Amino acid sequence: MQIKPLATTKQGFGTRDWATIAILSSLGATLSVTANYAGDILKAMPFLPFGSKQLIAGIHVLWITLAVSLTGKAGAGTVTGILKGLVEMTLFSSHGATVIIISTLQGIIVDLVYRLLKDNRFSIYIAGGLSSMSNVAVIQFLLLFSFPWSVFAVMYASAFISGVFFSGLIGVRVKEIVSRMNL
Repeated sequence: MQIKPLATTKQGFGTRDWATIAILSSLGATLSVTANYAGDILKAMPFLPFGSKQLIAGIHVLWITLAVSLTGKAGAGTVTGILKGLVEMTLFSSHGATVIIISTLQGIIVDLVYRLLKDNRFSIYIAGGLSSMSNVAVIQFLLLFSFPWSVFAVMYASAFISGVFFSGLIGVRVKEIVSRMNL
């Protein structure tokens, strides 16, 4: 089933697009700060494997995939990611300024996946999974953590599954509800 974007034009951002991006960026940033601290609680539990914080990584990307799928505009993911990162940093994210890089990369990946696969359920699932995994890549390569490959494999897999679930399944459902409302 092809999911139609709410916007009717594909060129530039209109007022409605900017409002959608601003609202979703702010909501995403606010919930991402909370999710980061919830993830810190997860990683403190001794019976969970290292990297279990990635089990909720998809929450960070949900807002970006929603912005792209609701506006139907190229670049909406990148702009949403940048704004989300800036707001999240001002809300004292545990990642500090690195969160801007993480969110921007997540937005770029969502835009690329949507450009390659078009706007459908499959693209939302893949965009959510790959974008969530980019968080681990930033941790691995930018912060230069030297954990064993098995630890990163668990982190990548957890982040991908989380992205498919939170950003994909929940994102598709939210988009269907919003589309039916004809806002």
